[in-house]
Amino acid sequence: MTSDAPPGDAPGAASDPASRPIGPRFLARLGLAITEPRWALATAADRANAGRSGSDLIAVIALVLAATQLRGLASAVWLGISVGAGFGLRVAVGVLGGALGLPVTLFVLGALVVFMLSGPRRNLGRSFDLACVAALPLLFINLVVTVVVRAAGIEAIPGIVSVVVSALSLGWMGALLALALRPARIAPVRVPAPPAPVVRRARKVAWALLAVVALGVAVQAVWISNNLELVKPMHTGEPAPELAIAEIDATGQPGARVMLASTRGKVTVLDFWATWCKPCLVSMPRLEQLAHASPDVVVLAINLDDAVAARALFDQRGYKMRLLAGNDDLSERYGVSSIPHTVIIDRHGVVREVIRGTGSDLAALVETIRRED
Repeated sequence: MTSDAPPGDAPGAASDPASRPIGPRFLARLGLAITEPRWALATAADRANAGRSGSDLIAVIALVLAATQLRGLASAVWLGISVGAGFGLRVAVGVLGGALGLPVTLFVLGALVVFMLSGPRRNLGRSFDLACVAALPLLFINLVVTVVVRAAGIEAIPGIVSVVVSALSLGWMGALLALALRPARIAPVRVPAPPAPVVRRARKVAWALLAVVALGVAVQAVWISNNLELVKPMHTGEPAPELAIAEIDATGQPGARVMLASTRGKVTVLDFWATWCKPCLVSMPRLEQLAHASPDVVVLAINLDDAVAARALFDQRGYKMRLLAGNDDLSERYGVSSIPHTVIIDRHGVVREVIRGTGSDLAALVETIRRED
């Protein structure tokens, strides 16, 4: 008669490696982390499975990235091909860092906590294997919430939902780390395969997670196909990538969204800048003058760091040109690798000049393009 209880000190566990039952396969191991975490942790602590939970974690990370970050990674690849491999790589690293920075940090901290609290039988490799299992729910929750939100057509997770999700994720991971202390403190034992009903339940949950991954990939693929203008990078001589970003209002908060199409028929200057950038601040008076030099020239100052500080600076210096709040997606598509970064777009929406840094006679370039049109 089998029991659903995981082994502890396992007096009846198999001691002969040759007689040891085959452990649960990949999908079952993923599901066990949710349905039967004690079994998942006991399996990870078995030194016959050393490193397997780490491989599982890497595989789950790849699945989560495919389901939640496909848009950013597709843009990075496009930029790498169109602008330069180095720039595309920097963008990809930024996407990965933003998505994985917190989970990886929590995973490492969790592994160190388990190691320090494991007593005289502590083993660093086993602690990391146990932490890999404890980190899985953190990724699962992020996967489900992000895909559901995107499928509902919502671009960002609402604030209160984000707080609740973070609390649930941290609490669940903390509970698994607490459970991991028992197998971390005892002598390594051979763990028998979980009972068949336990494995079947785990596989069902894992298949449900894979269905969420498939949904996430499909939602992003449809979005990319319908919004190529918001993904493709900038090329001189081609139509400028569309922008849809918020104007910074009088309080420094996001206001009405501005579309590049609204400036069609005028020469448009996009200036990417930040409040900490001294060359950017030096060029501001010239941009302000340019903004008022001709009624058929539009200057959009796109701030990349602090909207409130940018609005305060504009108010202090009396600048009247339009101030917008930039974002990473827009910077990537316009190839912003350093600032100031200025793009001149003609009346037909075609990119005519890209100026990186200072030193160019911006007014002369704009006047030439204005006359040619």
